[in-house]
Amino acid sequence: MNAELAKDGAVPRTVSASTVVTSALPALILATLCLLPYLNKAFLIDDPEYLTMARQIVKHPMHPMDFDICWNTIESCTKLYLLTPGNSLMGYVLVPTVLAGAHEWMAHLTQLVLVWIAVVAMTSLIFRLGWDRWHATAGALLLVALPPFLSMASTAMPDILATAIALVAMERLAAWKVEQKWSQGLASAIALGLAGFARPHLVLLLPLAAFFLMKSLDLREVMEQIRTRFWLWIPVLGGGCLLLAMILAVREHNLALSPPSVVTGVQHIQANLYAFLLYFAFPLPLAACWVANTLNARRLLLVSILSLITIVPWLLRYSHSFVPFLVVFGGGAIADLLFRALKEREHTDLFLMLWILIPLPIVYYSHLPMKYLLPCVPAVIFLCFRLLDGVSVQFARTAAFVVIGASTGYSLLILHADAEFANFARGALNSLINPHVAKGERVWFGGQYWSYWYAPLAGAKLTFEGGPQPEPGDLLVVDVFAAEGHSPAKRFPHRTLIETIPHKYRFGRTMGAGVGLYSNGSGYWLWGFGETEEDRFELWRID
Repeated sequence: MNAELAKDGAVPRTVSASTVVTSALPALILATLCLLPYLNKAFLIDDPEYLTMARQIVKHPMHPMDFDICWNTIESCTKLYLLTPGNSLMGYVLVPTVLAGAHEWMAHLTQLVLVWIAVVAMTSLIFRLGWDRWHATAGALLLVALPPFLSMASTAMPDILATAIALVAMERLAAWKVEQKWSQGLASAIALGLAGFARPHLVLLLPLAAFFLMKSLDLREVMEQIRTRFWLWIPVLGGGCLLLAMILAVREHNLALSPPSVVTGVQHIQANLYAFLLYFAFPLPLAACWVANTLNARRLLLVSILSLITIVPWLLRYSHSFVPFLVVFGGGAIADLLFRALKEREHTDLFLMLWILIPLPIVYYSHLPMKYLLPCVPAVIFLCFRLLDGVSVQFARTAAFVVIGASTGYSLLILHADAEFANFARGALNSLINPHVAKGERVWFGGQYWSYWYAPLAGAKLTFEGGPQPEPGDLLVVDVFAAEGHSPAKRFPHRTLIETIPHKYRFGRTMGAGVGLYSNGSGYWLWGFGETEEDRFELWRID
């Protein structure tokens, strides 16, 4: 089927399960081969938050976030629902992992299943939107290859879950739009409701889904469609009701999707918007595809000049870095594509642009890492398909091959470096804590990231402001990197350093030294090189 059919959105066609699976097979194999070697990768960063949430759910199923969490970046322990918005669905997904012993391989196998669901849903959605088998295979491979899909699939965080649910929601909605089978509508409604429970910003999938069901952008036609076929929007209404019911069922004094003031503010907008635009130039290929399309249309010079004028203040501020130039391309691509969609009143283009803009409200949040864009990567891939419609088939296929190969290589660098980063912390904590606990000594830790999970398993006790404190002669293990300037050792001026375990990065790093896979507050790149004085664990004796 010619890709031109995809310009009109969902088209009437039968998509057999065998066709979908065979087209998805290369991506399924790629993802499985890349992830299986890392099944025993240690938990890291925010993994302990979701694992602890799962433990809480086992005890109190309707109160997933009603427990204290002690992160070094806050003054004292606080309820999780006061520190972070929603995201509760991942806790429920991890319940089997916790019940089975909370082994790393169990959590990662769970993520692998979610990866398979995302790949199959992506492949089917490509067919539903009118593209052919070549596009379906290439699109599924791109979904897997583009960072940070594989690296987030090797964590216990909810980004792959959110991506899989978003894809199922839109794929089933596309099927419903054409075939109107109630099983399709029900599946779409459930997925739309669950999406906002997996990641709060995906609540915007509900209005996006409503927009997708419209036949055109003409107001009179839309009103006529609503008047004669109002029932078409039942899955959207059902998804909204399901999400609201879940929020009300598990809320703790406030709506679970409402970000707490401690992690929001206008001071975050500039840096987050900067990161948001950057990601569309790298690692996502949207800006590159836009350049190829714009060169074909001979409009690159005008758009680049307008983009440069818009971005001049940032260029002056960050002239020492190459990053602003990527922001120019990312911002220019987004602005031009949105302008074109509005000017031409093209329904499918505008639908895809609105899809990729779903994470934009997060600029008000404390950070906007690349992982928050994962549920929108399918829309980026679809836009790239449409942008390359005007180039030769040979060029488009060569470009896809190059992007898939280069992205897979980059993703594997990220994946391996992140595994080394995580495993070092697990090993360091065991080395510093186990021998002393075995000798009957009391060892304490200060919380956050790896320590919050592995230190108690090794026998250490948690200390925090206003809580239990080490006594003279006790030991305190400190993760200098995770302490972020809030080291618990500062509470004990009389102490003696017993042992230090530093970390030397052999395959690059994913956090710190200007690199920020999990937070753009640490850097805009997902992987890179560099050493810092904070890359170590310390063991102190309290005097």
